[in-house]
Amino acid sequence: MNIQQLKIFISVAATGSFSRTATLTESTQSSVSKAVAQLESELGARLFERTGRGVTMNTAGRALLGRAEALTRDADSLADLIADITGKTAGTVKFAIQPSVSWPLVHELVRHTHQHHPGIRLQISEGTTHQIEEWLADGRVDLGVLSKAPTSELAESWPLFSIPLLLVSRGTGTAEPGATVSLAQLAQIPLVIPTAPNGGRLLLEEAARRAKLSLNIALEVNSNHLIKRLVAAGNLSMVATWPSVSAEIASGELRSRALYDPVIRQTFYLAIGGRRAPARSVRAVAGIVQQFSPLPDWQAITPS
Repeated sequence: MNIQQLKIFISVAATGSFSRTATLTESTQSSVSKAVAQLESELGARLFERTGRGVTMNTAGRALLGRAEALTRDADSLADLIADITGKTAGTVKFAIQPSVSWPLVHELVRHTHQHHPGIRLQISEGTTHQIEEWLADGRVDLGVLSKAPTSELAESWPLFSIPLLLVSRGTGTAEPGATVSLAQLAQIPLVIPTAPNGGRLLLEEAARRAKLSLNIALEVNSNHLIKRLVAAGNLSMVATWPSVSAEIASGELRSRALYDPVIRQTFYLAIGGRRAPARSVRAVAGIVQQFSPLPDWQAITPS
């Protein structure tokens, strides 16, 4: 019996699937099945009941799960024990973030991590809120920044920052730092918006509903990149956060106007996966992310 077998057992218990565990552990379904079979042989009992849709834990499996999680937590904490003695923080940290706020946060995260914790290796992914919630639940990522606080069973989370939504249109080649548009005015403008579910879209639709306004939705597209291209090339507009369009605004390809009456803000959360106690390296990266604050540009475009 070894720790890796126990980790595979825990993953199968969480996912209910050998194939899903193989994907998460970058292994094969046959190797996962073999590891579980070896563990069952060494313990002298079956741990799962095989079904047509996957596997479920039986009585023996449920009895083992808590102890297996405790043992793997103890094993994972050994690196922290040595790090406390040597003063070094090292290891791989898997971090996920929504595209709408990934830049410049990722740039700052990489820069500060390399400067202060060179022993930490970052693995960074972009995903939707739903995807990041699944990755946190499966243990596929350690940390996530997303626009919805996950349930406490999935992860520990807290508000990170809140930023205003902007109306973004084709660029004019000149900056308009003080430009604004009311929600009533926005309702008359043809919009291209993300397909549901989308956090920014939900906030916009809820604000329009409360104001008894109907949005002029001309097109729905499931790609932030394509939405920006369509806006830059035609007469459609979009509603977005500053980080997702800052490069195009700087180049003059797009222009932004601050929404008011009401100002609509989107809150983003930092979440740490709750399957096990976070390693020292994960805590270090979380601390760097928590220090990140919105750029002055975001504050400058918010109407008073």
